[in-house]
Amino acid sequence: MRKNRNRPESDEPLSEGRVEYLEAARQRVRNRRIRRTAVLLVLLTAVVLFATGIAGSSVAALKDLTDTARIALLPGSGWPQQTGVAELEQMDPLTGSFVELGDEGCVVWSCTGKKLNSIQSGYARPALAAGKTRFVLYNRSGNELRVESRTQNLYTKQLENSIFLCAMSDNGTLAVVTEDQTSMAKLLVYSPSMEQQLSWSMTSNDGTPLRMAFSPDSRKLAAAAVTVSGGQVMTNLYLINLASGDPVSLVNQGGVPQWLGWTSASTILAVYDTRAVLYNAGGGERAVYDFAGTELKDVSVDAAGNVALLLASGQVSQAVTLDKNLNVQFSAAVSAANSIVRAGNLFYLLADNAVECFDASGTQQWSQNLDTSPQALLANSKDLLLFSGNTVQKLEIPAQES
Repeated sequence: MRKNRNRPESDEPLSEGRVEYLEAARQRVRNRRIRRTAVLLVLLTAVVLFATGIAGSSVAALKDLTDTARIALLPGSGWPQQTGVAELEQMDPLTGSFVELGDEGCVVWSCTGKKLNSIQSGYARPALAAGKTRFVLYNRSGNELRVESRTQNLYTKQLENSIFLCAMSDNGTLAVVTEDQTSMAKLLVYSPSMEQQLSWSMTSNDGTPLRMAFSPDSRKLAAAAVTVSGGQVMTNLYLINLASGDPVSLVNQGGVPQWLGWTSASTILAVYDTRAVLYNAGGGERAVYDFAGTELKDVSVDAAGNVALLLASGQVSQAVTLDKNLNVQFSAAVSAANSIVRAGNLFYLLADNAVECFDASGTQQWSQNLDTSPQALLANSKDLLLFSGNTVQKLEIPAQES
């Protein structure tokens, strides 16, 4: 008599270990399906890019897309991590990741704790400017720059003259200011495939760009150039339409620009040493906030155009929050702080050994003491990442007291 090879169903519940095993198996199947879908999307995008004749930038665009898929599908091991940057000079967010600059080079990490790239440039005075998926690493004591994706080098370029300043747009367009033998400075703009789009030799009357920022659609460039007139430092604010290449002067005023950026497709925010001004891209001031004789220590502007200022008068620190139209939300003295970070309806103060969180109206949400001095804070949609020394850690929000 043959035995029935079909095992009878059991009414007994599965063991906890068996449930975990089955759930892990299902998750592996789901991950494989996601990876296959991502690969197909990458291949389809590559075909479209080449078929539509965008071959000049298609390779770099494909690398950006591949990076995004890799970061999403291969998460890191979490935080804390030692990133390799002991003295943090600059940190900029990228899509799903961030780049840290130290005195010897820079590193890129995903927001989930995976190391993506490490660059030992050997530059005497390294600096960087970041877009969404790319950044430029350049030497302010030389003439070389490197355009990097989140995982690899895209272009390395030697320019004729020393580099003053760079700016990177969200689509990879690059603006570079260099010395010039026959003028005050030269402004160059390169396409995402590093083809030169624009060259402007700037006279002493035009000034030398100290801050630059691309519009959200990457089609316009705002440049704040400083010059000296009658013994006074003046700023010329220009708007350049990259399609035509003709600079338009928006304003000439006293003061030194400390921050410049677009808060919408039609508004430009310039933070000077004495005041913040919101300009219409078509010309004219829209709003002004004056610092009333206080010193600007730090400024932070979030993606929506909300502003946080850290001001100082002697030993007294003052925090100011402004909405995207420069209306005051909060202004008051705060405990001593070194920097400020704005993120939506919250702002953070970084002190010597502590981080404080407030809402935009100035109500304290929490405070946390630290063993080390915080150097930067990245507030993304999921986590708060704290940069301190050689370490990045996830900042756990303290439980609210009942």
